Amino acid sequence: MSFTKKVLISMLSGIAAGILISNFVLPNEFVEYYFINQILYTISSLFLILLKMIVLPLIFVSIISGIVSINDVSTLGRLGIKTFSLYVFTTLIAITLALFISSFVSYDSIGVITDSIQKNDIVNNSQQNIILGIFPSNFFSALANGNVIQVLAFAIFIGVASSYVKKDIPLFIDLIDNLNKVFNKMVMIIIQLTPIAVFALLTKTLATEGTEVFVPLIKYFLVVVIVLITHFVLTYSILLRLFSNLNIYSFYSKLKALIIFTFSTSSSNASIPYTLNTVIQKYGVKKSFASFSIPLGATINMDGTAIMQGCAAYFLASYYGINLEFSDMITIILTATIASIGTAGIPSAGIIMLSLILTELGIPLEGITLLLGVDRLLDMIRTSVNVTGDTCITCIVARSEGLLNTKDYNKLDN
Repeated sequence: MSFTKKVLISMLSGIAAGILISNFVLPNEFVEYYFINQILYTISSLFLILLKMIVLPLIFVSIISGIVSINDVSTLGRLGIKTFSLYVFTTLIAITLALFISSFVSYDSIGVITDSIQKNDIVNNSQQNIILGIFPSNFFSALANGNVIQVLAFAIFIGVASSYVKKDIPLFIDLIDNLNKVFNKMVMIIIQLTPIAVFALLTKTLATEGTEVFVPLIKYFLVVVIVLITHFVLTYSILLRLFSNLNIYSFYSKLKALIIFTFSTSSSNASIPYTLNTVIQKYGVKKSFASFSIPLGATINMDGTAIMQGCAAYFLASYYGINLEFSDMITIILTATIASIGTAGIPSAGIIMLSLILTELGIPLEGITLLLGVDRLLDMIRTSVNVTGDTCITCIVARSEGLLNTKDYNKLDN
């Protein structure tokens, strides 16, 4: 049975169990204390603890590994810098668009929970303090205190420094790569527990709070889809027209097969061979450049993931009665953009990286389990957006450098 089916079955089972317990079992002290507050609470909390345990070590080694692995950025010079910059630029647009559209949406709140809000030092009303708070005076203190932005900044610093001397430190590079593989495997193991966590959370939530909890969740789902579609259609069309003057219809007309493939895999990494073949055969991009740009995009270009993280952070802040200030928005944009460099191109990895943003804002991580029921479907959609962004930027840079055959690009599929 596929992972998607498992999540769907656990979601439906959790909904049914929660409704039955709420309407036909409660109030019952035994069920409420032992089953809901002990068993279900322990299962859902354990899932959150595992997420919190892995996220900082994962993002730390992933960012270092990602930066060091970009061998071609230095050798390709202008071409590599242009590609990297455009990937980061589209991610910034994506997260900003997500926050902008989300700000027009009103979510129902379960009440203010100020006791659990412990924002890190970076979240401060002073813009000066935001900038100063990015850099840790003591890395180990930042790691112990869970200061996400400072850990990310230090990881970038190590990655950049290591890239200059990587020929002299092969053992260190191998260690980082091996740790990255181990942590990514741990992520896959944790993700496999998602169906159990979804069942436990939905049963517990519906049994205690009723079906009203679905109203804001459905609204969140629709908002994410709207932002993804807007970015997919509007942002990439504007970028194609402004930076390359390529035919927009030709670009989108050839995406159907690629989108169907990525929708089924939910993995940017698994889609690399298919994406590579598409940009070479259908869009006329030279293989030498496509072989660099597409794997790089699968590593650092996570527009769809950034959109989900922005919408989710805004939704959960509203849900828990937390008012996001301008400095919080900056924190979301910085964290989501930097984290996209280290986000593994594997199914549902984005939901784990979301815990970085929630931790930085002081939003309870319990909110993540609320999103798990709908995240698998959103993961399919946002992965398609991620891969579309890789294709778009590859075509734009290739056109600007004379590495794209316009006849092949403008040729329509039969």
